[in-house]
Parts: sequence; structure tokens; C-alpha cells
Amino acid sequence: MALTAAFPGLQFNSNLFWRTLCDLDGEHFLIAIIDIIKNTKEFYPGTNVIAVIREKTEQIKDTNTLQIEAETEKERVERWGREASPMPEDCRLALEKLGISLGRAKNDRG
Repeated sequence: MALTAAFPGLQFNSNLFWRTLCDLDGEHFLIAIIDIIKNTKEFYPGTNVIAVIREKTEQIKDTNTLQIEAETEKERVERWGREASPMPEDCRLALEKLGISLGRAKNDRG
């Protein structure tokens, strides 16, 4: 789990996590996990990590639902291309073969 990589002292029971989080939307859940990793400095002993994940997922869902639903797949890939670190050249070429042009990477522009 990504959380244990980011927070090495975190211990969890995978069965418990699954049973308490499996009802969450997968996309919102992943966005929430990334947000928690980026913005949480540490978990303290006794922190209810499951509740933190559920709360963050609900926040993400409430703020991003309209944007996510309105985007087409092509728009989503283009947004990810703008927001992500520079895309590897082989991925960019593969997307262009599919008809999705992301333009040149920022650092490729002269």
C-alpha cells in the first residue's frame, strides 16, 4: 500500500482496511490517498487512518465530482499531461499514435 511506503511506521490490517473502505469510489479514493501522502507530515499513534481516508475521499468527491463527470477521457489525459511531471517520451508518442496530442513538453520548448 502506498501509505506504508510514505509512512513506514504505519501498520494496518489489510482485511480491515478493505472491509471499511471498499465502498468508496476507486478514483476518488486514489486521489485522496495521493493527497494524504503529499500533505500529511505524519500519523500519530492512535490516528484513525481509515477515518482520515474516508473523510479525504468524501472531500475529494464533493469538490471534484462535477469536473470528473464533465471531462471526456481525452480531456482527462490532456489535464493529466498538464498537471503531471514531464511525460516520458515513449508515453507521449504512444498517445499521439492514438490521436491524442499533448504538444511538446515544457522543457522541450525552445
